[in-house]
Amino acid sequence: MKKFAPLSALGLWLASGASPACAQIADPTVSPLLIPPAVPGLVLEIAPRPLPDAVRAMIEAALEGGKKSEVDTVVSLAKATNPRSIGDIDAILAAFEARRQGELAADPDPVGDMLAAAMASKKDGDVEAVGKLAKKARPDKAAEIDAMLADYRAKRAQEKEAAAAAERERLANAKIWENWKGEGQIGASLSSGNTDSKGLSLGVALTRKGLDWNNRFMAQADYQRTNGKTTVEKFIAEYEPQYRLNDRTFVYGLGRWERDHMQGFDARWNVSGGLGYKVIDGKAMTLNLKAGPAWRQTDFIDEPDDSEITGLAGVDFGWQLSPALKLTSTASTIVGETTTSTSSLTALNAKLSGALTARIAYSAAYDTHPAPGVEKLDTLTRFTLVYGF
Repeated sequence: MKKFAPLSALGLWLASGASPACAQIADPTVSPLLIPPAVPGLVLEIAPRPLPDAVRAMIEAALEGGKKSEVDTVVSLAKATNPRSIGDIDAILAAFEARRQGELAADPDPVGDMLAAAMASKKDGDVEAVGKLAKKARPDKAAEIDAMLADYRAKRAQEKEAAAAAERERLANAKIWENWKGEGQIGASLSSGNTDSKGLSLGVALTRKGLDWNNRFMAQADYQRTNGKTTVEKFIAEYEPQYRLNDRTFVYGLGRWERDHMQGFDARWNVSGGLGYKVIDGKAMTLNLKAGPAWRQTDFIDEPDDSEITGLAGVDFGWQLSPALKLTSTASTIVGETTTSTSSLTALNAKLSGALTARIAYSAAYDTHPAPGVEKLDTLTRFTLVYGF
């Protein structure tokens, strides 16, 4: 843009080619400004005069400069000093405005606008899909679109690396009591009439993800009385730390305590440690396997206590079916000389609003050699409300 300093009336007057008052008058035409309004018919019609190039250049410079105050000043003085060139001045202004409006509305590019909007959302999958369709719709701009996609990918890679570095630093500097997430759940049942039943289910789960260490804790309590008798009395507490060896392999430790009078034992302890592997580690689906040696101590109610070295194998599965629906399943088997125990928990979670979720869960426990009078298979179905925090 050309810079333009405000000009005086004298400057524009001289630029227009007007003669000083002391010079000989070459053009006998009388200015209309000197003609009384009452006698216009006494003066011959004034012929238009081309706008001097110097004045034209000054007007165009003011327009290119873009400052309205300068444009108004120059145009006003130009018209005052060049009254016979007002038509040329108006034509310059009209041409400039038409050109400016044409530039604003020229070359609409809806395909490019869609690609730009997808890139602004920073959803990589959407960007790739829109870019592929854009090249099909505009093959003449395929090279330009490829260049835009390459630039987007490079910038996104830098952004992700910077975010990952910041997250690693945050996790490395976090205190042991920080970065915990959890959920609490509650469920209840009540029936009367032919069967009088009251039941309560409570649970809490905590997880913490660190730079190398992950920690998980859960506790669950289920109690029910039917027709005056206790039919469900089950308590579980479990803690599992994991240490990451690489992106998929980890070392785990596991401590588990449970009480189930309906299964014939007052307390059962399980301690295990071993290796785990992330078979699937995606955003929508995860599958972890783990196995290792274990030790089990069982305090039976009516039988002698039992203690033995065992082996543990476990699986953790998660599947995000939709933004509001998730399926989870955990199972483990402990193999010993006297008995083999298998337990599983499968849950379907439906997000209601905010941090509130509805959950239906099915748990099963199978023991090959239970206490006398106890069934081998024990199942429980829960309907609970879950609050995440």
